[in-house]
Formats: sequence, structure tokens, C-alpha cells
Amino acid sequence: MIQIETIHIEELRGIRDLKLNVIGKRFAISGPNGSGKSGVVDAVEFGLTGDISRLKGKGTADIKLSEHGPHVDKRDYPDAAKVTLEVYIPELNKRATITRKIKSPNKPIISPADSDIISVLKEVESHPEITLTRREIIKFILAEATQRSSDIQTLLKLDDITTTRSTLNSCVNKLSSSHKSLSSLVQTTVDSFRRHLDVPRLAPDEILPVINKNREILGLDPIQELKKDTNLGEGVSKAGNTSKLAFNKESAQKDLSAITKTIESGLDDTAKKALSDIVEKLIEIDEDPSLLNLIRQRSLIKTGLDLIIEPKCPLCDEEWDLQSLRIHLQTKLAKSELAEKIKQTLVENGRVVSQKIGELQELIFSITKVANLQKMEKLSLDLASWKAEITTLSRNLNSFDGILLVREQLQNFSLIPEGIAKKVDELKAKIEAIPEQSASEAANTFLTIAQDRLKSFQEARLVEVRAKKALEAAKVVYDTYCEQAEAKLQLLYDEVEQDFSRYYQQINSDDEGEFTAKLEPSQGKLGLKVDFYKKGMFPPGAYHSEGHQDGMGVCLYLALMKRVLGDRFRFAVLDDVVMSVDQVHRRQFCKLLKKEFPDTQFIITTHDKVWAQQMRSEGLVSAKTSIEFHSWSVDTGPVVATNEIWDKIQADVDANDVPSAASKLRRYLEYVSREIADSIKAEVPFKADGNYDLGGLFSPIISRQKALFSKAADSAQNWGNKAAE
Repeated sequence: MIQIETIHIEELRGIRDLKLNVIGKRFAISGPNGSGKSGVVDAVEFGLTGDISRLKGKGTADIKLSEHGPHVDKRDYPDAAKVTLEVYIPELNKRATITRKIKSPNKPIISPADSDIISVLKEVESHPEITLTRREIIKFILAEATQRSSDIQTLLKLDDITTTRSTLNSCVNKLSSSHKSLSSLVQTTVDSFRRHLDVPRLAPDEILPVINKNREILGLDPIQELKKDTNLGEGVSKAGNTSKLAFNKESAQKDLSAITKTIESGLDDTAKKALSDIVEKLIEIDEDPSLLNLIRQRSLIKTGLDLIIEPKCPLCDEEWDLQSLRIHLQTKLAKSELAEKIKQTLVENGRVVSQKIGELQELIFSITKVANLQKMEKLSLDLASWKAEITTLSRNLNSFDGILLVREQLQNFSLIPEGIAKKVDELKAKIEAIPEQSASEAANTFLTIAQDRLKSFQEARLVEVRAKKALEAAKVVYDTYCEQAEAKLQLLYDEVEQDFSRYYQQINSDDEGEFTAKLEPSQGKLGLKVDFYKKGMFPPGAYHSEGHQDGMGVCLYLALMKRVLGDRFRFAVLDDVVMSVDQVHRRQFCKLLKKEFPDTQFIITTHDKVWAQQMRSEGLVSAKTSIEFHSWSVDTGPVVATNEIWDKIQADVDANDVPSAASKLRRYLEYVSREIADSIKAEVPFKADGNYDLGGLFSPIISRQKALFSKAADSAQNWGNKAAE
């Protein structure tokens, strides 16, 4: 991988012009909140990857890199916003420069443009995880098992596992739905065939006697065995008697009796109960519209809970009391569980009603044939319209969105179209008035229709069998893939959890030196349980404090990066990631980075002065490899606490840019005054917001300095130190 030697940022985000010489070493940037540290993090990420993750994700729909990446004063001049990084590539022993502009983020200028250098920088570009913020830490530790699995597999470049598993699972679900529909169709053809034969069940010992009785009337040989290629009407005269035109009075009367019964009774009791439950749930949703929103928002709420890391809503950025926000979202999530149950109930009952309605389609089709033969065109059209209507309804009843689409039709449900009963009765009377067919004609048409319905059954059954085999095969593939993926992932996670546990033990050696963790993959999920003082294995958020959770997050991140890059893990940005870890454990964190990652360049930002000092005192960074931003303004960007500020002020004066020089001077004097006031214990009037300007600091400093000089003079006089006096 790479190590950065210099960072030059121009007109990007909150930075006007800043050059940092990080010399390929671990580097610390400290300063109060709002002093511009994150601007450096954004710049490094942009320079290496062409993107700024802070401008992406939930709650950033109106934010665009091209519009909001440049400094606010240069938002119309994206060409002015750029980052130049001078890098060293250890594995090539080469140095290179990469310059990237907001105007063309995907077209970096690389010099020298050697193919091996470009290849390494392309690889770096594919690893945005080299930048770690506290938001990423929390999503690893407190995220849902499914989301954690996805996030960690993305970091490990194993996204395809989740994608493939999801695709296979989607295939299983679609094939399962298709199989259920086809099974329903098979049952419909079974009912049609059985009704025609007038037998209680479709079995050879029930079918053949009826068929052979009619074949005997026609002087045909009996069928001895029912095979898949058996033709029940073999030898029957086809003259003017195709299956589409065949009319058998007795069969037509059976079909008409069946549809009359359906018209009179409607749905059966099971379907009626299912329909009643659907209507009840739809009324419940109508009375409480928030339920529908909760069904839509459920996954969003669960994600939002995982993202709560500060007293702000992770979606709208509105200020909240942290505990109140959690309670608010947990309440919505609990209510959404009820909404989810309502959704499941609707879909389950919808499928029941769909199946019963679907069974009516074949019967309507048979009656339509009879109506056509009797030249009842109006009835034929009405029956075709009825069939189309229930076909659409049946299809919609198989999904939640489909049910909502036909909610009014369900709440005012009528299975039988108006006027259809009367027309069916007319057809029934017309059929009854037809003279009885001769025995041979009845037998002829009976066998023709029997063969037609047997064929329909066989075709439906064949398709259903194929669908079942496809479903079974898909389940085998899905289960096998999950089993193999989980086995491989478990081996990988075993390595990660060992490093994770060891790193955490080092940070918390004083009280959790025997800490262990367990990553448990299971069908697209990744559970995480950690030891709590040998009292058992629990989720990280169960008993561990926020500071311990932060420590776990960093340790897990380091373990994952080691697994991804191994010895090539040479660079990472840690953006204020240990702000909740106490001082004692921060010192151990310094030792961890030095011991476990001696060749990795970390750029670490913090707003905590004590932590910044600890990094220097522990030798993680030095005075030369650390800087402090003491303030920031929209005009100057971050102001670095070094003597270089005078060079910048002088440059502004030489350019006759007095306003810029004055702004820098005032900012620097405010910073120096704060430092002096702190060091000499000046009596400054307290301000709750901590916003002390130069005017408020100057007089107390002078007063305190005079008092100290006076005491020093008195002391020198008492000791007879004439020189000091």
C-alpha cells in the first residue's frame, strides 16, 4: 500500500490553503471541535478515493460532492478545489504524486504515471475503509446482525457473498410462490376432471371403470392400464367433434350445477374467514395510518437506532436528548412489530383467498365453452370479463402491495358479478331443454371431454412437478451455499476474533486481560458476543460502557484491516475514534498501535488535548509529527498553532491583503491568549459556552501577569537577588 509524505489542500470543504508535512510517519492533528480537523480527513479520503463519505449516506440526499465539496466561497469554481498528496510506496520503493480535483474526481493526475504506481493507487482507491470514524465503529459493534454481516463483508471485500446469498434466497422465494400458484392450478384441473367423471378421487381404480363403460358403448377395447401417454378417447370418431366443440349434456349440467352452487354460497368458510381477517386488518390500517408508515419505515427505524452516536437524529440532524431519541425510536420499532404482524397476516390470508378464487377460473372457462356452443355471446363476454377480474384479483392477493391496490374491492367484496346468476340460469334452462343425447353420442363426447381434461391435468401437473423440482434444487443450492459460506466465513472470523480479542486485552489489561469475543455467522447474519468479566457472553451493548464499546470498535477494525491487507496495511486515518475511552486505556492504545502496527502510518485526529499530549509522551507521535489547530474561520480555514502563522500574515501584508492578515492575526492572538490564560491561571469571567474572544481575555491576562511579576519581584527582594529584581 502507501504512506503519505505531504498533504496539500486547496479550497476544499472548510480549508482554504493548507500544507502538512507528515513525512510518512504516524501523525496527530488536535484542536477543538470545529477547528478543521475533519476537513483534513475529508481531503485525504478524497485525494485517495475521489469521494468523501461524509457527504454520502442517509440524510445527505441534497448534498453533492460537486456542489458542496469546494469551499463555500468557491462553490462555483470546482476546479479550484483540489488535493495533492505526495506518497511513498514501500513495496515498489517509489514515490509518486497524486492530484485530484473536485471538478473531475475520477480523473486523478498521477506522476510519474508508471503502470505499477497506478495499479497500487487504484487498489488504494478501492479501500475507502482506510478512513475510520466513530460512526463506522458503532456500526460494527452495535449494528444488527444482518447489517453487521453486510458491513464487515464489504470491508473484507466479500460483498459477493451477501449478494449471492440474497439472490439465491430471492430465487427460492419466487420459485416457492410459483409452485404454490401451480399447485393451486393442478387442484383446479383435478376438480374439473373429477367432476366430469363424477368420481370421489382421481385414481386408476376410479377412473378406468367410468372410461371403459363409455368405451364399451362405442364397441372400443377397454383400457387396461392408465399411463402418462394413455389416450382415453382412442378410437373415438373425430368427425365434427373436436375437444373445443365437443358437447356432453351430462357434463355441462355438472359444471353448471357446480357454478350455481358457487354463485349461491360464494367462498367457502375458510376463505370467508380469511377475507374477513383481511378486511379487519385493512380497517385497522385505515383507522391508524401510522401503521402503514411503520411497515414502510421499519427497516429504516432499525438502521436509525444503530446510527445513534450523538445527540442528533441520524436522519434529519435535529438536536435530541440522546436517551429520549433512543426511547422514541424504540417505541416506533415496537409499534412497527405490530405493523409487521399485520402485514404478514394480510399476506397469509390473501394467499388463502387467492387460492379459492383461482379454483373458480377453470370452472368459468368450462362454462364459457358451453355458452359459446349455445351461441350465448353476451354470457360468454360476461364470463370472460369475470374470469379476467378474478385472475387479476387472485394475483394481487399474493402480495402486501397488491392487497393495498385492491383494498376497496376487498372491503366491498362480491365474488359474483351482478346479473351473472340470471344468465347462468338461462343457460342451465337451455341445456335442460336440449334432447337427451344418444348413448353413442354421449359416450363419444364424454370420452373426448375426458381426454381434454386429462390432458389439462397432466400438463398442469407436469409444470407443477418441474416447479417443485426447481424449488427443491434451489433450496439445495441455497442451503449448500449458506453452509459452505458460513464454514469458510467461520474460519475467517476465527482469525479476526483472535486478533480482536488480543488487541482489546492489551488496551484493557488492567481489568479485562482475559477478554474473549465470538463472531457467529448464520444465513446472512453475523452475531457478536463478548465476554463480560467471566460472567458470560453477551452483546457488546448489554453491559459494556460506551468507552469500552469504542475500544472494541477500534480493535475490531484493526483486526479486520489486518485480515484484509496483512503486511500491506500501511496507512489509515483514525478520526476522533477514542473520544469515549478513558485516559488510562488511551495510553494502552498507544502501546497497541506501536507494538502491533509498527509499519503502519496512522493519521489521528482528536479534540482532546490530554489525548494529544499522551500520544506524544508515549512516543506514538513526536512534536515534529503532530500539529494543533487552534481555531477556524470561513475566511481563513484552520489556523495552525505554529510560528508559520507569522509567515502567512506577512504574505498577506506583502500582497496588500490587510483584511486577511488582520483576520489571521486576531485568530492567532485569540488562540495564544487562551493558552496564556490557561498557563498563568488568569481570572477570566466564566462563560458556559466557552467562547472567549480576545477582548475578554486580554485584560485578565495583563492583570494576572502584573500580579505574578509583583510576586516575583517580592520574592527576589526577599532572597536578595538584585539581578532578578
